[in-house]
Amino acid sequence: MSAPAKPKIFVFCNSCSPGWHSMVAIAEDGEVLAGHVCSDHGYANHDMGLTPDGWKRDKYAAHYPDGFEVVGVQDPTLGVNADFDAALDAHAARLQSDAKAGVKP
Repeated sequence: MSAPAKPKIFVFCNSCSPGWHSMVAIAEDGEVLAGHVCSDHGYANHDMGLTPDGWKRDKYAAHYPDGFEVVGVQDPTLGVNADFDAALDAHAARLQSDAKAGVKP
């Protein structure tokens, strides 16, 4: 019997240009957990916790204390990764719920 799947945290580049890579980490439940700007994608793996010794993993552990899987999303285009799309949908639902409750982003 296999262990249950760990919840996923998706890391992607929200805005990329030479010398400016705005990285975002979003949990599968739609909560944005971290962001970071780096000068090169090569730094993103460590800076955004894609490596076991990387930064941001403490933030991820606070959200998912029983463990998690960090997934690097190479192509954040909708329709490419169904799990990532579901996380974005969950984020949009959170924003709508917060707006109805009068919570500002």
